[in-house]
Amino acid sequence: MALVPVLRIAFLLVVSALTVQAQAPKPLPPVLLQWAEAQKDMPDMVVAFRQTRTTPALKQPVSTPGKFWRFKDGAFRWELGQPAATILVRDGTEFRVREGADGAWQALDEKDARYRMWSRFLSGQEASPEELQQHFLVDAAEQTAEVTAITLRPKAPFIRRHLRQLDLQISPKTFRLLQLRVLQGDGASLTMAFSDPETVSAAEKTKLLAR
Repeated sequence: MALVPVLRIAFLLVVSALTVQAQAPKPLPPVLLQWAEAQKDMPDMVVAFRQTRTTPALKQPVSTPGKFWRFKDGAFRWELGQPAATILVRDGTEFRVREGADGAWQALDEKDARYRMWSRFLSGQEASPEELQQHFLVDAAEQTAEVTAITLRPKAPFIRRHLRQLDLQISPKTFRLLQLRVLQGDGASLTMAFSDPETVSAAEKTKLLAR
């Protein structure tokens, strides 16, 4: 996953400019609110995932394993590939990326529209019910005994230029995010299927956030 083409494509959700219809917004599904509330009590954790990327230029989807560490203070580390080809880190002072084992760290601007929503979503800052209702409209929601599927579209026009929609699959039993799909305006998509989370020690956190 190359940073400039894929961090823009993959991480910060790019989308065609869609017009929000003039209608009363649908309320957030209860399971989404319960999931958002559950994020407040989540411990420092790591979860393995598999990312599948499609673009109009690719004949076949590209599937890559990765790991995601998320910490209660909003810091996170994202690794794609084994060994990691791209590493994205947000600590208490900066938001940065590195490509390849020998690559140099590059600082990213969290206020950049291409990165802001993705960074805040990964850190949990967009996961409260208030933030979700402020920034997203519910387009559809379907529920079975095992999975609740929810489609969200961003409200802000400048975000809609970069992000078409988010499709979430949440377990109604554990309120765990099972899958996240990002649909982008250039016709590309990213799907991330998450495994069960594991706890992370304070010592491991320090090591993971260091340069």
